Amino acid sequence: MRKLAALIAVAVAVVFFTGVVYAAPPDKIVIKEIQKTKAPVAYNHKAHAEKVKACKECHHKDEAGKEQKCGKCHGAKAEGKKVDLKEAFHVQCKACHKKEAKGPQKCDECHPKK
Repeated sequence: MRKLAALIAVAVAVVFFTGVVYAAPPDKIVIKEIQKTKAPVAYNHKAHAEKVKACKECHHKDEAGKEQKCGKCHGAKAEGKKVDLKEAFHVQCKACHKKEAKGPQKCDECHPKK
């Protein structure tokens, strides 16, 4: 019993001092901030995560367990050498869908008509 209490105390201390808490990503994501003329993209994150397994496939710059939203690095109007958010999604998503020969590859398949 003492070992369990000590283990819990250490875990609480690590979370308290590092601020690291794992938060599960949402099952579904709606990407709306990148497109003004087309409908938002409804994205099933859970289904993709189960298929891909390695978060680094999409969250290519983040350490495991510290993945961020794509917009954190690929701002809507990224400057310099960074790829902007819209282009990052188009390149990453479409390339994977073509490689796997699955999933939407045409505009209206991701952006349903309003």
